[in-house]
Amino acid sequence: MGSARLVARVAEVATLDRLRAEASTGSGAVVLIIGEAGIGKTAVVEEFVSRATAARAVVLTGRADPDEGAPAFWPWLRLLDCGLPGLGPQTLVTGDTGEPPAVARFRAVRATVAALRTAALRWSARRCPDGLEPAVCAPPAGSDGGLILVLEDMHWADPASLALLTTLAREISDIPMLVVVTARALDIDLAGPVPLVLQPWDRAAVASYLTLHAGGPVHPTWPPLVHRLGGGNPLYTRELARLVPVPRESAIDLDLPDGLLRLAGRRTAALTPACRELLGLAAALGPDVDAVLLTDLTAADPGRPADACVESLLAEAIGAGVLAEDPWAPARLRFVHELIREACYARLSRAERIGAHRRIADVLCASGARSEETARHRVRSAVDEMSRQAAREACEAAAAEATRRLDHHAAATWLGQALDLLPGDPWLRLARAEAACRDGRLALAVADCSAVLDTAESDGDPRLATAAALVVRGHGGQVAPAALRLCERALALSPSGDPDAAHAELLAHYAYLLVETRDHARAEVVSRQAMDLAEQIGDPGALAAAVHARHEVLDPYAATEEVLDLARRSRDLAVASGRADAELWGRLWRLDGLLTLGDLASFDAEVSGLAVLTERIGRPVARWHLLRARAARRFLGGRLVAAREAADEAFALAGTFEEQPMRELHSAFVGSLAPFTGELPDWPGDLREAAARYGAEPIAAANIGRLAVLAGDRETAADCVRLFRTMMPDLPPDSRQLFVVLSAAEVAAWTGDVDLAADGYLRLLPFANRFLNMTTACYGVLARPLGTIAAAIGDRAAAERHFTDAITLERDAGAAPFAALAFLAYARSVHETDTHRSRTLAGKALAIARRLNLPAIAAEAATLSRDDLTAREREIAVLAAEGLANRAIAARLHISERTVETHVRNTLAKLGVTNRTQLAARLRDGHHQP
Repeated sequence: MGSARLVARVAEVATLDRLRAEASTGSGAVVLIIGEAGIGKTAVVEEFVSRATAARAVVLTGRADPDEGAPAFWPWLRLLDCGLPGLGPQTLVTGDTGEPPAVARFRAVRATVAALRTAALRWSARRCPDGLEPAVCAPPAGSDGGLILVLEDMHWADPASLALLTTLAREISDIPMLVVVTARALDIDLAGPVPLVLQPWDRAAVASYLTLHAGGPVHPTWPPLVHRLGGGNPLYTRELARLVPVPRESAIDLDLPDGLLRLAGRRTAALTPACRELLGLAAALGPDVDAVLLTDLTAADPGRPADACVESLLAEAIGAGVLAEDPWAPARLRFVHELIREACYARLSRAERIGAHRRIADVLCASGARSEETARHRVRSAVDEMSRQAAREACEAAAAEATRRLDHHAAATWLGQALDLLPGDPWLRLARAEAACRDGRLALAVADCSAVLDTAESDGDPRLATAAALVVRGHGGQVAPAALRLCERALALSPSGDPDAAHAELLAHYAYLLVETRDHARAEVVSRQAMDLAEQIGDPGALAAAVHARHEVLDPYAATEEVLDLARRSRDLAVASGRADAELWGRLWRLDGLLTLGDLASFDAEVSGLAVLTERIGRPVARWHLLRARAARRFLGGRLVAAREAADEAFALAGTFEEQPMRELHSAFVGSLAPFTGELPDWPGDLREAAARYGAEPIAAANIGRLAVLAGDRETAADCVRLFRTMMPDLPPDSRQLFVVLSAAEVAAWTGDVDLAADGYLRLLPFANRFLNMTTACYGVLARPLGTIAAAIGDRAAAERHFTDAITLERDAGAAPFAALAFLAYARSVHETDTHRSRTLAGKALAIARRLNLPAIAAEAATLSRDDLTAREREIAVLAAEGLANRAIAARLHISERTVETHVRNTLAKLGVTNRTQLAARLRDGHHQP
């Protein structure tokens, strides 16, 4: 390890060797080598790779491209293009499947991780992956050292590439594979990476390098000068070393170029003019140089050298350390450093640069290369009307190609390039808005649509206006007000005489946004207009949009039957409109409607239908909904551990989607488990501070108030009650209203605010037999909390009626955990007034809780059902219940008869019975147990 490349880097290479050995035994890891440009990241990797290769490891390499036109997954595509069995770039080709981009990328990422896992297990020679015959698991000839992935320059990587890296990092701990990543900086959340931060060389390291470079000691004046000029950067140090004329003589001031590019360019100063000219053309190609393409480019120019001459010029550049070749792919060359490439590119004159890019584009186009590669060079050679038009067409072709791959980020980028060439085309801007929206860049999409609407208003073009307003659909949250304004502007231009299907969809979209912006009264009117118009026109797509809008304005508890009817219509329209999402939404609405009615048998059948749909369309978003439905069903069936597992799996899957409050939904489900498990969901920061910051939002106040009750935090609960008092009169009639009213009433009852509790009770009373259960969270039949609230406001007769109804309804529905909770709530409410009944009810709750392993219910039920007898009292009570007289009991226990009489009297009082017959019945019920 005494080579020049390893000056001051021995420890890093040793660490990589150790991690490679650990990975080969099954403990995989991701190593993140961080440092500035020229710090020596690649040198460390190259030394490690040479040692790993000597140890018979399989090494696959990919490198990110700084060019904005690089496609999604570019470094991974290069890495997987290795020709080895089981691996190939095809796993990352998303294709035109009609899926949302996040869904397609999720599937591609999962397929790639699975392929890499299988390859790593196969090549580690440790064990065979499930489903493979042992003979298939034999490692490739000459390889038994495991699998190593090298990803360089990942600071340039696209989001999709980083997402794949993040996913692999989460699962690599049990994969026999080492992933080595180099980057100047990497701001992503990797799971447990091993960081190797490369620092600049100190003066001693510079002196060691100069000694190795010169083949012997150098004059002591040189190291401090080179260290000062190069700042300890290994790349700059090497370039400076090339300029040192006589290192064994006293140092003289070096005549350094003003800029680093010219310093780096000194590397090519000794090359022949023909070689420097070829390098300029290669630099225009990019960091990676395809030798075959470079040969084709020279062949297309009669004044350029022949093939054999090109090979000799490339050999000259490789020998000078300007280009490096990949031993696994000899036709693939690269500049040894991006600074060197930039220096070669900077040597080209403006005319030479434009000419080089034009020739590259012509050759790529003629060869049928990817449109994106052609577009990159067309843009850089666009200087007149003809070349600008060619560039615009190439950008649109590149965008179309990216869209087919569902790489909407790249599509929006290319359409943006086209817009730079022709900014006044509204349809081109609209296309960019659509791509940006699909990519999740909603602010850009809204800005583009607003600009298009400016043009539509100027030209009086309602068709263009409607198209612009319908781009950002299905998104609420922060973007809703801006999207609403787009709708209003488009509606102002819409003709009143003969509205079409697009106008019906516009109205439906407008109604949806009105709900998002809390104008429910207006949304109700507009949703009906959209429905009437869609039905009049009969267009399936417009009808599906109108049905969705209509669903959004409904309170699912007050209008359960209408929700179920809309669910049926949406499913029926799915086939006619060709919209799989219409069937998905219909099934989801029906699931929640059935939970509201407590019809778990029909719910089970609908879950089976959703599973079939999920399998058919293969979308992770459908699987996410399926997991949430299964979590709710397991919860209601008393399988709390399995319910939490399904909910956690859904939450993990949810990271692939956008514009969904996934963390809030998961927290809501975990929170609804808490009364049974005693485990509170994670909440960032102090609850009282959260109430002050977020409590003005009704749903936030409801959830914080519930957490406060579960945590026994009366101060925060009181804060929430004050918030509820101000918001209750103006609650919007949406799907959250009932939950907020219920939470307000329960928190008020707990804090002793009788007036607010009574107000909530009256508002909830019409829904007493409805179940506040959805796939988001389950809270059971409303009769149970109504019983608690009624008891708190002093109506004990109503409380008893509600509790009795709740127990019956939960038992009939088959929701055993909530039956236990109803028994417990009933027992709690009568504990002070009827000890005997409280113990009986608590005992029934305890029996269910023990059977289903509901620790929080079991703990409180055990306390309430305990008879508080002493050991001696219990012993005497058992004998008395068996019919023994006091004298016989005294003789058996060797105590006085008076003592027995006292204990019997105390026992009857504690158990709330008056005679020995009743005592025997109580003991038969099991209430003598602690």
